Amino acid sequence: MPYRALSSLIPTADELLAMDMESLGPIFLTHLKSYEGVSGNTVFQNGKLHLGNLLKEYETQGYGPSRRPLEYGNRQPEVNKAVKEAWAWLGKEGFLTPEGHDWWSISRKGEKLLQQYAREEQWEKLGVDVVKQDLMNGGGVRFVGGPPENREAALAWVRRKENKPPVKPGVAGEWVLIADSRLDELRALTSSQFDFRKLIRLCEELNMASREECHFATGMLTRGLLDHVPPLFGVKSFSEVANNYVGGSKSFKDTMLHLDTAAKKIADGLLHTQIRKSETLPTAQQVNFAPALDLLLGEIIRIT
Repeated sequence: MPYRALSSLIPTADELLAMDMESLGPIFLTHLKSYEGVSGNTVFQNGKLHLGNLLKEYETQGYGPSRRPLEYGNRQPEVNKAVKEAWAWLGKEGFLTPEGHDWWSISRKGEKLLQQYAREEQWEKLGVDVVKQDLMNGGGVRFVGGPPENREAALAWVRRKENKPPVKPGVAGEWVLIADSRLDELRALTSSQFDFRKLIRLCEELNMASREECHFATGMLTRGLLDHVPPLFGVKSFSEVANNYVGGSKSFKDTMLHLDTAAKKIADGLLHTQIRKSETLPTAQQVNFAPALDLLLGEIIRIT
């Protein structure tokens, strides 16, 4: 595999910083794998990868084996932070395996992820319509090929491409519903009892929806988040969290009671009200429960 600069895979810092880990991870791993066999590199040696050496290359004036200028210019520090998060995610998900003394290797699971991303790159070149037509009419034989799991993966890729909401690039200092720092804390959580990926994705999509002024979606996602988290507090419903949870302060309980009544009622109205002769559309103010959500997520982080 020839060396592939990260910016050849993700051209702009805005695009990279807007990605969730499930999108960024395979691309970043492809970039890491491309260091293998590059003469003189300190990143990939003897089948092992070193994050510190990678960051040294990013942070020097000569970046990468061909000694080009910084790939992302003055946005490089922001990219470096995202890269470290992606490395941590790859390790947490088992795509990278620790080898001691800050060295890591790509696991068998990681190699499968690389193969899947390589297939998706080919599908991207063909286009969604071509891949979808091949799956529908030819069973994926002509373009997708391979065992049945390839066709299942291609179908999942088509669905993602067709249904993925538009993402507006983040702007420095821009207000979002869930703080980036809070998302970073959630991504760092580990538990033998709970998988936090859906919670994190709900928070990411809340930010997408609020940034794009999708107020119906913001209200519904807020309700979905409230329905998702009760087991973390040892109960079955969010009403039980609001009324019975004893681990938080009085202000936490009062805020959760407000979140349980107001947020759920507003979401129910947005979701279940049928078509009428006249309508008023929701505003950002109507679905903005950011302070209460931040308090809830902070308590989840504290008790995990």
